[in-house]
Amino acid sequence: MRRYLSESVVFLVLAALVSYPYIVGKFHLYLMTEIIIFSIFCISFYLLLGHTGLLSFGHAAYFGLGAYCTILLLVHFPHISIFIAIVAGGILGLLGGVIIGLMLLRLTRVYFSLATVAFGQMIWAIAWKWRSLTGGDDGLVLKSGRKVFIPLLGHFELNNPFFLYYLILVISLASVIFCWLFTKTPLGNTLASIKSNANRTQFLGVNIYLAKLMLFGFSGFFAGISGSLYILLERMVSPGLLDMFMSFDVIIMSVLGGYSNFVGPVIGSFIYVYLVEYLSSFTDKWQLILGAIFIALILFCPNGLVGILKSSIIKRSMR
Repeated sequence: MRRYLSESVVFLVLAALVSYPYIVGKFHLYLMTEIIIFSIFCISFYLLLGHTGLLSFGHAAYFGLGAYCTILLLVHFPHISIFIAIVAGGILGLLGGVIIGLMLLRLTRVYFSLATVAFGQMIWAIAWKWRSLTGGDDGLVLKSGRKVFIPLLGHFELNNPFFLYYLILVISLASVIFCWLFTKTPLGNTLASIKSNANRTQFLGVNIYLAKLMLFGFSGFFAGISGSLYILLERMVSPGLLDMFMSFDVIIMSVLGGYSNFVGPVIGSFIYVYLVEYLSSFTDKWQLILGAIFIALILFCPNGLVGILKSSIIKRSMR
């Protein structure tokens, strides 16, 4: 019965996503496209914190690396396939995750988290100062009018919001499915056991350092993919995509939805984007209100909205 219900919910969500552009206007379509991109970003963060217990305050580094890589390829190589540029952004995020992981994964707890901040800010500083490559604080802009060729379907304008939505939706769904399957693999189960009891996992002969390093690369890859998709939506990139505030955003999204559950970050990204848009349209002090909501959620509902739903379902089933 539970499996049938889960399949029905998945089907309804997919049907809603496919039909969404025909129901709402362009503004809400833009917001939903942004939510889908942030969903991949948040799931890549969930793999670190929710699945393995690694709290990173510099996760935006991989997001920004993917964004810069993709826009540099599209700007300097006008005829390159957009799909190659997106994959290249993911690969650079993977390399960034592996390199940073090699240096940080010997650290534990607060030392690890603080070191991720330092490395994230270092990459931000490079993007800020290397003006000849990154454009500095001016950033880089993707020219409009670019066409995308899809085999068997033909050429499409990247400026078309409907095409861009479905392009990002398909890539994002594939990424989400791949991440979910990863959690069911032997490596995914090993990482979950590291979160539960790292010492016991090590006593079983598992190389914890190597397992975490592989996870860092995997998480960095999908964070890079989300960054690559983000510049297709925004058509520009700046050092702001690499700074600690972007890293804090993904933490807030994950906590809002529930970082210990796979679907929690997706729900959190949906709530965060619409909440910011709604609050900022009424007051310029929206960050204060959002911070108060975040603090209240941590104090009273540390498991996020998914945790609230789970607890209410359990209470009803016990009656």
